[in-house]
Amino acid sequence: MNTSFYVSLDKDALYHNIEYLREYKQKELLPVIKANAYGHNSLLIAKALYDFNLKTWAVARFSEAISITEYMMNNFSINDFKILVFESLNDDYSFLEKYPQICPTINSIKDLKNALANNIPIDRLSLKIDFGFGRNGVKEEEVDELKNLIKFNSLKFLSIFSHLFSASYTDGLEVIRKFTEVVNKLGRNNFQMIHLQNAAGIYNYDVEVVTHIRTGMLTYGLQEAGFYDLDLRPVFTGLIGYVDSVRYVNELDYVAYEDLSSISPKTKKIAKIKIGYGDGFLKANNKTTCLIKKKEYVISQVTMDNTFIEVDDRVNVGDKVHLYHRPNEMKLRTGISMLEFLIAISPLRVKRIFKGEES
Repeated sequence: MNTSFYVSLDKDALYHNIEYLREYKQKELLPVIKANAYGHNSLLIAKALYDFNLKTWAVARFSEAISITEYMMNNFSINDFKILVFESLNDDYSFLEKYPQICPTINSIKDLKNALANNIPIDRLSLKIDFGFGRNGVKEEEVDELKNLIKFNSLKFLSIFSHLFSASYTDGLEVIRKFTEVVNKLGRNNFQMIHLQNAAGIYNYDVEVVTHIRTGMLTYGLQEAGFYDLDLRPVFTGLIGYVDSVRYVNELDYVAYEDLSSISPKTKKIAKIKIGYGDGFLKANNKTTCLIKKKEYVISQVTMDNTFIEVDDRVNVGDKVHLYHRPNEMKLRTGISMLEFLIAISPLRVKRIFKGEES
């Protein structure tokens, strides 16, 4: 019996969320698949998005874009997609010729001048505007110079964007006003895509000037307090595996590295499962619960390669174990968001599998 754990994903939920967000905001979607698609597996998600005729995605790092591009080309001979990378161009432009699908970001006037000097096709580049968040981006005071460069060189970009995050609702409105002003000054028609909102911004604001909503969390149905939408569905449906062994407590002197005082005196049995913090199942899960045969059991200890659960006579070797069965409660129980738990799960040791495609 295979006792390895896997992350179960719901492709129908992914497609539902895309259609729902499109309808909700009356905008096209730019899915963010950085950080291993927020822990869901960027390769699986990219192919699923492509199959849904959504062929432009965003990531944070060139390494992510290269990995996804090679996967799509080598496994499916697919090359008609684009990956917007938030990172700036560096001094080595050679890889751009090899990977025409990868679309870097211009984060400064210097970046743009370097791109022009190296004959980089401008229609694969995006402009990032910074409004004082301490992030990358062309500064507000440089917009006039940027306008002259665009006009003089007749430049047409893949997109223009910024980051909508602020301390107050009115601050957000001010960012929207400034962004709209910049886009109009530079010329809306000079950009194939215009995007601004993050997950919170999608719910809090309507932005007329944008053509796309740029979201990662909501694509996967991941939500935080204050922005909960019952119409979104979680793509993550569980961290699934099986009981590897069961021992009676009276046969033991220790549970993992702790003596028996670490468990409840009412506990009859200890079950072991083959997942631990070496797999990205963090020690923060100690004293949370899992689900076996529709009943909750306390997770006693997480070690590097194994986790020990306080169980009863209902539990036997080979029983299915469902971890993170209440994902929306994880932050309340541990202080860590479900997003952080998902990203931590090792892509090397724990497979991601769409439901119905387990074989």
